[in-house]
Amino acid sequence: MLAEVNIAGIYIPPLLFYACIALPVFMLLQTILARIGVLRRVWHPALVEFAMALSIFALFILFI
Repeated sequence: MLAEVNIAGIYIPPLLFYACIALPVFMLLQTILARIGVLRRVWHPALVEFAMALSIFALFILFI
């Protein structure tokens, strides 16, 4: 579905649409990993979170 999305006459780029879909999934996964303590055991938590967000975004692009 790499085409522009028409919402109320405004064309939204597909990457912005996928990012808006991936954001709640990332926030849920981040909360789960923080509660079980995974993010405290990594060397650079911000880098792990960025890689996780990028991976989720890429998976949405591949599978949609």
